[in-house]
Amino acid sequence: MHRCALAVALVCSSVVGSPQSPLAQPARPAQPADPVVGNWRGTLTASGGGESTFIITIAKKGDGYAGLTNGLNATSETPLKRLEVAGTTLIIEAADDSKLGAVVLTAELAAEGNAMKGTGTLAVGAQKFAVTVALQRRPRAEVIQPHVEQRIEYFVGRWSFEYVGAEYPPLSGGSRNGTATFARTGASNFVAGRIEGDLAGRPYREQLSVGLDPGTNAMAFVERRGDGVELVSVASWRSPIAITFETSPIFANGKTYQLRRLLSVRSATAFDVTEEFSVDGGGFRRLGSGRFTKLDK
Repeated sequence: MHRCALAVALVCSSVVGSPQSPLAQPARPAQPADPVVGNWRGTLTASGGGESTFIITIAKKGDGYAGLTNGLNATSETPLKRLEVAGTTLIIEAADDSKLGAVVLTAELAAEGNAMKGTGTLAVGAQKFAVTVALQRRPRAEVIQPHVEQRIEYFVGRWSFEYVGAEYPPLSGGSRNGTATFARTGASNFVAGRIEGDLAGRPYREQLSVGLDPGTNAMAFVERRGDGVELVSVASWRSPIAITFETSPIFANGKTYQLRRLLSVRSATAFDVTEEFSVDGGGFRRLGSGRFTKLDK
């Protein structure tokens, strides 16, 4: 496979559809009034000629928008890391991991009727490829996000996790795995949690506290690690499918560190976490990612 085609295949999932007979065409549903809302399917083509199916779904959420794209697993979808809409113009960013490194797609798209086109860049590790996107709006029977209500009870219970990432003090000790257990703190909108696991053959411990304002879906997240580091984050659960975190700065070794997280809600019993970091106000870079699966309530 051409290198560009391989890179495209890493970030897009193939969708095979059965063509409709000319005599069995279903009635076309009325198109949404919003020019960008809908399920868009088409192709993403690399400059070297590699082509793959690309899918993006966009929905109106309050005063803004939420979006999904197919990730590396053909049976799952991943929230867009960035989605900016101005009229009929969109700027998107989708990110995932692969064996070749972080996979990041950034693109600027323009919608015109039932067509959406644009250009962008696909980065696989240190390699970058120019790409073009051509999509058509298609009907979609299912909802675009999991049925997860934004409540603090979502976290209550015991979760198994596996995190793969760099060792980067003071933000991260590196790859680790174990369990995370959360319990409701009285009748409040807080849960207290503890993490117990293995970090490079050594015991790993954390204490956590998570709070949610049900009126605004604003969150507070405090974690205290065994090495004495304390991370304080403010977060937003405005979209049912994603929670975005940003920690307060940490000062160590004469430098300022900051951590940014995206928690992707996959279902009522699973979520993924992607972490990025910044040093001295510089650009954010990928740190690692983890997957959490609920074991019991």
